Amino acid sequence: MTERRGDQGFTVAPQRLAPDGGGPARRRIRRIGFALVLAISAGIFTIGWLGPRLSDRPSFEISFFATPKPSITPSPRPTRQPVDNGEALATPLPSITRPDGPVPTGQVAFVTDGFQILDLATGAISRGPTATAWRDAIFGASAGSGWTCVCVGGALDAGAPSVPIRIVGIGPTGATIDSTVIAEPANPTENGQQGLTLDVDAFDGGRRGLLALATRHGSSWRFALSPIDVDGRRLGAPVLVGDVAAPPPRPVPSPRPSLDPSIPDQDEMYVDGPHVRVAPGGRVAFMWGLIQRYNPARGDDPTIKVFAWRVALRADGSIEAVTVPPGLRAIPAYCAISFATADRLVWFCPHPADGSAGYDGTWQFGTLDLDGRIAGTTELTLGANAYTGQFLFDRANGKAYLWDATGLTITRIDVHSLAVEQMTFDAVARSSSGLAPAGGSAPVDWHGADSAVRQYGYTNITGGLDGERLYAVGLDPEPTGDSGNQPSRGVFVIDRSTLALVDRWAPAANYLAVTALPGGLVAAAGMPGIKEDGRFAPWEGSLTIHDGTDGRILVRFGQLGTDNPPLVLDP
Repeated sequence: MTERRGDQGFTVAPQRLAPDGGGPARRRIRRIGFALVLAISAGIFTIGWLGPRLSDRPSFEISFFATPKPSITPSPRPTRQPVDNGEALATPLPSITRPDGPVPTGQVAFVTDGFQILDLATGAISRGPTATAWRDAIFGASAGSGWTCVCVGGALDAGAPSVPIRIVGIGPTGATIDSTVIAEPANPTENGQQGLTLDVDAFDGGRRGLLALATRHGSSWRFALSPIDVDGRRLGAPVLVGDVAAPPPRPVPSPRPSLDPSIPDQDEMYVDGPHVRVAPGGRVAFMWGLIQRYNPARGDDPTIKVFAWRVALRADGSIEAVTVPPGLRAIPAYCAISFATADRLVWFCPHPADGSAGYDGTWQFGTLDLDGRIAGTTELTLGANAYTGQFLFDRANGKAYLWDATGLTITRIDVHSLAVEQMTFDAVARSSSGLAPAGGSAPVDWHGADSAVRQYGYTNITGGLDGERLYAVGLDPEPTGDSGNQPSRGVFVIDRSTLALVDRWAPAANYLAVTALPGGLVAAAGMPGIKEDGRFAPWEGSLTIHDGTDGRILVRFGQLGTDNPPLVLDP
C-alpha cells in the first residue's frame, strides 16, 4: 500500500478507486487487486508559508497561515532556511508548538517506525516494541491499561525461511512487559514472492483471537485457522480450512499476441488474503480471499478464484466447525468486507451496471447474515473520481457511514433496511442544513471496517466519543504540480443525526487521517514532506490536537517521523 517516490521516502495520498483510473491503482489490480482503502502514499506534510499560526480557533483567513513565535518550540535540530531559485522554503516543524490556553492531557498511542506513546501535556514520547503498521495487530489489553501486539516483526519482509509470531504485552508507558513466540510458520518463496500471508482478529475484549494463515505450495495455497488465547499467550492447534489451487491459465489466443520482450513470458500468481473477521458475539467468523493468475508479458486481464469459509466458534474461542458460505463466495471480487452489526457482515465495492462500459461511479453495498446467506443489496452513486476510505460503523444503531474526501459527500446506510441517505457539501461552505434526524437513539458503538491488523490503514472519518458529531478530512480533487499530492481542505464537522455540516476547521498540516480522543479532543495526522497546500516541504509527520467543540488547536507535535504520518490507534 505504499510506494517510494524519489528522495521523499513514503508518499501518502488517497488513491482513486476507479478500476480503470490508471496509475498505481491499476497496477495494484494487476498484481493483488484492490480493497476499499484509503491507499497510502505521501511525502512529508506541511502548513502554510513558514508554519501555521496556532490561534485559538482555526480560520480560513490568510493570517491563519502566518507564523508568530509559539510559546513552546523546543527542537533538537538547527533551524534551516533552504533557498530554491532565490525563494526561501519552509523550515522544519518544531517538535511541539502550542498556543496560550488550556493544555490537553492524556496519551496517544500511534505507530510510525514502531509503537510509540505520546504524552499530550509534555510532548514526551515513549518508544515501545518494534511494530509495523498494516502487518502487526495491536489492540487494547483485556485488563487494565496497556496494549497487546500479535507481531510478526521484520522476518516476513526479509524473506526469512520462517517467521516467528509473538504475543507482546505492552504496558501503559509503552514498555514491553512480556514477549512469547506462539508460532513460527514456514515462509516459502516462489519467483521471489513471499509465500506466507496472514491476518488476525481479536474478540472477547481482547482476550481471544483468530490467526489466519495462507502458505503457498507451488501453484496452490494452504489455508489454516488457529484460535489464540491472548491472555494465556498460547496458540491453539491449527485447523486446516482448505487447499486452493490457483485458477488455470488463460487460453492463449491464436494467432499468439506479441509479447513485451522486456518481461518474462511467465504467469505470476498472488493471493489477496486471507482475511478474517469475527462477529461481535464471538461465536461466528468468516475467512476469505482470492488468488490471481496473471501474465504481465501478455498484458491480459488476470484470472481470479475466490475462496471463503464460515467458522463456528465454541464459547472458549476454539473452532467447532468450518463450512462453505455460498453467499460470501458469490459477491464481487476485491470488496471490502466487515461486520457492521452483530448479525450482519457487509461488503462494499465498485459495481457498474454495465461492466463493458467501465467504472461509472456506481457502488454496491450488500449484507450477509450469520449463516453466510445474502440478506440484501443496494447501490449508491459516488463521483467517478471519489476518494473513499473505510466505513465507520455504529453497531449499536445499525448505521454505516462513508466519506468521500474529494467529493465532500457523507453517506449513511441503514444496515438492515439498506436505506441510503447522502449529503454533499459545498467546497467553501462553513455550515449547511441537514436531513431529518435518523442516526439512532442508542449510545453509539463505533468500529472501523477492519481486523485487528488494520490492513486498511488510515481513517478519513471518525465518530466523536459522545456520539454527537462526525469528523472527516477533506482533500482538493486535483493534486499540485510538484508533489502530486492533493491540498488539504481541513476537517469537516458533521452532525451525526442530521448529516448537517456544523463547522469546518482550517488545516494546520496536510491532513490524511482523523481520530476522536477521550476528553472531547480530535487528532489530525499530517503527512511527512507535504504542506497543507500539497507542495513539498522538509517537514516530518505531525499530529495536531483540536478541541472537538470549536476546533481550536491546542497543540501540534511536529517531528513524528519521515516515513509515514502517525497511525493513531483507537483510544
